[in-house]
Amino acid sequence: MGELHRVYDQVPPPSPEVLAEGRARLITLARDGGRRSRRPQRYRGLLAVGLAGTVAAAGAVVVAAQGSDDGPREIRTVSAHEVLTRAAAVARLEPELRPRPDQYLYIRSVVAWGPGKVAPDKPKGQQTRERWVSVDGSKPGLRRAPCPRQRAKVCDTPIPIEDKSAPVPRPGSHLWLVREMPGLLKHWKPQLTAPAPTGTPAPGRPLGSWNWYAAGDLIGDYLPPRLRAQIFEFLADVPRVKVDQHATDALGRPGIGLSQDSDGGRLELVFDRSTYRFLGSRYLDLTPRPVGGDPTDEPESGAGEVKTTVLQVKAVDRLPTRR
Repeated sequence: MGELHRVYDQVPPPSPEVLAEGRARLITLARDGGRRSRRPQRYRGLLAVGLAGTVAAAGAVVVAAQGSDDGPREIRTVSAHEVLTRAAAVARLEPELRPRPDQYLYIRSVVAWGPGKVAPDKPKGQQTRERWVSVDGSKPGLRRAPCPRQRAKVCDTPIPIEDKSAPVPRPGSHLWLVREMPGLLKHWKPQLTAPAPTGTPAPGRPLGSWNWYAAGDLIGDYLPPRLRAQIFEFLADVPRVKVDQHATDALGRPGIGLSQDSDGGRLELVFDRSTYRFLGSRYLDLTPRPVGGDPTDEPESGAGEVKTTVLQVKAVDRLPTRR
């Protein structure tokens, strides 16, 4: 017992993300009626949740090692509805941020691009970016990323207030979404069985026309767990969603991709194959374009394929010192 106590003191407790993944595995097992594969398994994913210091590695092994000892791992066919329904259950278990109106949301993400399309010789690339956005939209924000001309340096770009005349919380801000999202989902629901209108939203109803891209943008940063779950449940009823069981996110992690094509592009939402946790998005440009120069300084512009994965979100009191 003394040895166990010493081990307990030396091993840190599991993170909220690890606990969420463990609960997700329990939910998956329960919804499958407790069925287990008849094939031998070297590892027990649920047991790994109790090993705080090695949970992340053990979880990855479970995904890669399931199946027979000498055969390839089987991927069970799943529908978009099933993936999104389970993703909603997982989202509700995530820890919730409760930022104050005067704070900023700090969002650190990784963006990967390539192969080139507009510029065929453009190499694949990847970079980490940071953003600070006002919780209620009352203050300008900041974007930090490698400089366009000198990638070794970091450049700061102000994020301006789009409409200073709009009341606070301003449209598009975190607090505005928390207030308006349930009504927006209700407003969008009838559009799932009818073509969504094009053009500008009706007065007083920002984001009035639903589309796959709007939902992808909403879940790409941060929403409270209950609202993210509601969006996943809304998307679960969207017809004609393509499923790619060999998708990867910006970090190269394997996942299940759900996508729709619209306006010459494809937006794919990527979920973990094992836990159904949202990993990130992938945009693929399907529009034929003339061969020529890149019209912008953004490194991924014209690449034809861009993947984005959020690495960290937290609430902070102030903007960093400008560089």
